[in-house]
Parts: sequence; structure tokens; C-alpha cells
Amino acid sequence: MEILDLIAEKRTTKGSRAVKKLRKEGNIPAILYGHNLDNVMLSLREDQLSKVLRTGARMIRLSFDNKKESALVKDVQYDTLEDCILHVDFSRIDLNESVTLWVPVELIGEAAGVKEGGMLAHVMKDVEIECLPTAIPEKIKINISELGLGKSIHVRELPSLEGVRYISNGDLVVVSVHQAAGEKEVPEEELLAEPEVITKKPKEEEAGGI
Repeated sequence: MEILDLIAEKRTTKGSRAVKKLRKEGNIPAILYGHNLDNVMLSLREDQLSKVLRTGARMIRLSFDNKKESALVKDVQYDTLEDCILHVDFSRIDLNESVTLWVPVELIGEAAGVKEGGMLAHVMKDVEIECLPTAIPEKIKINISELGLGKSIHVRELPSLEGVRYISNGDLVVVSVHQAAGEKEVPEEELLAEPEVITKKPKEEEAGGI
């Protein structure tokens, strides 16, 4: 995965009032931590940060105080109501050391079971992996075109990627196709069976009633 450059500034102010002021000025508060070094509070331009995040990049080269540090985008906090970024966590990385992180799962194609009337359940939207920073995939892509009704794809069945090891439990279901709610599969022999003819007389007639 490509490492993108991002310019940042060190910030010394903290607290809700200072953070609100940053955001009003078009900046996003962030923090850089890890590798047994001091945490560094940063400020980034919102437009530049958004542009980088839209590419799906996870590795960033942060430039501040006339130096550069390689980091992983560890967490991004969003304000869903206002559709804006609130805060970003960066974790320092060594390009020669493995990292663990969650990457999104992308489904490719239309499942055969859906064409048969089934419902698709994308259970795991992200999976945890371990790899070198340079081997981080943007997404885990799964071709589901052969996924039939009542079938599932588990973590252990995800595609093998060079240098990538799946950390998530291999027995977990990533995606499945199940019978649509409210529908019950009727055996073929029941569908072909003739309806039962009731010939028994009412109790009144059996007892010699009126």
C-alpha cells in the first residue's frame, strides 16, 4: 500500500474549548503515539485529511517540526449528524515490523442464492489481519457469485494474500445467504401429494341425530 504524505502541526492546547476552536478554523485534532515514544498532539487541515482518507490509505507519512514519521491511521472519529471528522489517532510504525489492523471486506458479484430468492447477510464488514505495513491491503475482496442458498463464507475461506495473516477467528461467518423471512421451504413430496378427502360423517349423523 502506498504511503501518503500529510502535513501536520504540533498543538499545545487541549480541552473541549480549544478543540472546538480548531474545528471552526478548519482543522482536525489528532494524536500520534506508539513505539515507547512520547505522545504528540497534532492539528491537521480538514480538507487535506479528508482527501487522504478518501483514497482508503492507511499508512501516512506525517510531516511536522521539520521531521517525518511513518504512522498508521488507527482510528477516525466521525460526527455522523454533521458528517464531519472529529478526531484521528495515528500509531507510529516501523516498515520492517508487522502490524495488526482491521481492513474492510468488499463483496464482488451477486450471490446465486439471492437469485433464488434468498437474503444476503454481510455479517463481518471488517476482518483483523497481521502483515508488514507495506503489505496492507486496501480491502479484502470476496467473489460471492457462487454462494448458494443456505451457504456461508467463513474467515478461514477468505482469499489468501501474500504476506497477510488473518487474526479473526476462522470459524466466524463473513457473509451468508439464508431463506427470506416468512418463507418456509415445503418438501417436494408435499407439493405433489393429493389433498386428503374427508369422508367421515359428522357426530350428529353417526348418533342418529336430526
